[in-house]
Amino acid sequence: MRKEPADGMPLRLRLEPSPDFACLRDFLRNSEVTEPSICRRVGMAGLNEFLAGDRSRGILTGESDTLGVLIRLFLFGEALGVQVLKSVFPAKVLEAMEDLGLLTSYQPAASQPALASLPGGGAAEVAEGAEMCATVALYPVGKLFIVSDRWTRPDGPVGELPADFVFPALTPNTSQFITTLPHEPCESFLELCSGTGVAALEAARRGSRAAWAVDITERSTKAAEFNRLLNGLEQVTILQGNLYEGLGDLTFDRIAAHPPYMPALDRAQIYYDGGADGEQVTRAIVMGLPQHLRPGGCFYCLAQGSDREGAPFEQRARTWLGAAQSEFDVLVIARQEQSPADAAMGYAVKSKGGGGVAKRMREALAALRIQSMVYGWLIIQRSAEPRPVFTARRSASPKSRREEIEWLLRWQTAAERPEFVDRLAEAHPVAVPTLELHTVHRIKDGDLSPAEFSLHTEYPFAADCRVQPWVGFLLAQCDGKSSLRQLLEFCKAHKFVQPETPLVEFARLLMVLIAGGFLEVEGFELPGRGHR
Repeated sequence: MRKEPADGMPLRLRLEPSPDFACLRDFLRNSEVTEPSICRRVGMAGLNEFLAGDRSRGILTGESDTLGVLIRLFLFGEALGVQVLKSVFPAKVLEAMEDLGLLTSYQPAASQPALASLPGGGAAEVAEGAEMCATVALYPVGKLFIVSDRWTRPDGPVGELPADFVFPALTPNTSQFITTLPHEPCESFLELCSGTGVAALEAARRGSRAAWAVDITERSTKAAEFNRLLNGLEQVTILQGNLYEGLGDLTFDRIAAHPPYMPALDRAQIYYDGGADGEQVTRAIVMGLPQHLRPGGCFYCLAQGSDREGAPFEQRARTWLGAAQSEFDVLVIARQEQSPADAAMGYAVKSKGGGGVAKRMREALAALRIQSMVYGWLIIQRSAEPRPVFTARRSASPKSRREEIEWLLRWQTAAERPEFVDRLAEAHPVAVPTLELHTVHRIKDGDLSPAEFSLHTEYPFAADCRVQPWVGFLLAQCDGKSSLRQLLEFCKAHKFVQPETPLVEFARLLMVLIAGGFLEVEGFELPGRGHR
């Protein structure tokens, strides 16, 4: 049986069109309800710090201006006196909040454990000494206003979260998910495991002609529909269903998902539980791409997968595409890699289990032959026409952003075309100034001698590439004045390569260096020179 929310109160948000939505939206905008203004006010680096439970850092004790009251009410979850609300909220705004189901009267736990619904006419008829509190959290995400379940009660933390808890869109992972998705609008956008619907709403706000948000829980579906109405985005459709269920034969230019991805021994919260290996939901989504992702379209998923004996995550993800896998490129951007032992310990802490739970999880992961847990981006692109496809993996650095991922996709796609070598032959490579050549010295005949050489960079991704000693001399020649064809002649003249080395073989070497971010060529310049 599904649990009720931890505070015992189901969502009572209004889900029908109403002028109250525009009234509230305009009021929030005019009140400067933005992340920068809120963070400046409470001394936080980001809104995600509200989730840490350290209320003492940002309590606005005694402050009763409009922004201060909004923060106290909707982010700190305080109960405030009716007179305080009336003093800062215009009557029509307070009525709109009540009509939309955002406010409720509050009784201390000693007299009434659960939060009660507003009586009669709402705030106007609540006793003067009474207090009110928010039924949900409400906060900005970029230029959107989002509601989700609260993580605090007026008298303290919520406690155990319900299985269908509507997770806040304030977490660092969610922020990374939203900001890394392409900003360019598309014809048709789909967000799966949508929760608050923030990705679909942001896609619509940026100009996508149509967007869908699908989640399995009724509670998230209601929250997402409320968010759609609050932001006035008519081109968004909110659906309740299990992934593609209910979408029929609809296809999309872009599909995005931030699914549950944590391994779980027992059934856990819906927003958290990714099955025994953490990949259950991700795998089902990928299996549906041949039916729902259009040619030329792209799938973006921020989740966790696993490397297994003889089968790295990106190769395993390719097999999930089934018979159509020859139509898809697969790219993994790994942000974090974790041993099974560390993953098991993390699960034990998260589930509040002990050493026995950690041991059970270690055994479960070992039975699956998991060698490493990989958290990051799984990006799958469907080719627009017949061509060779690629499977690749990179390690993210703090400097890896949306632009760098888009650059890599564009490069890898172009580099797979057989005719690309001819184009590259006349390109003029330039060595990236921040690359490093590392040399390992070892004792040989009583002296330290150079034994290994490798290139290193942190931009656009963290990369190390073992090379021959002569590559350092080659890179010094890559100043934009010599073409690839001329560089090959330089290497032949200095006997770095065999005289019969074909252009295509030399080009493949330089393509590896370009893909790693060590070289640039015309048309594929690295996007963030200021971030190196």
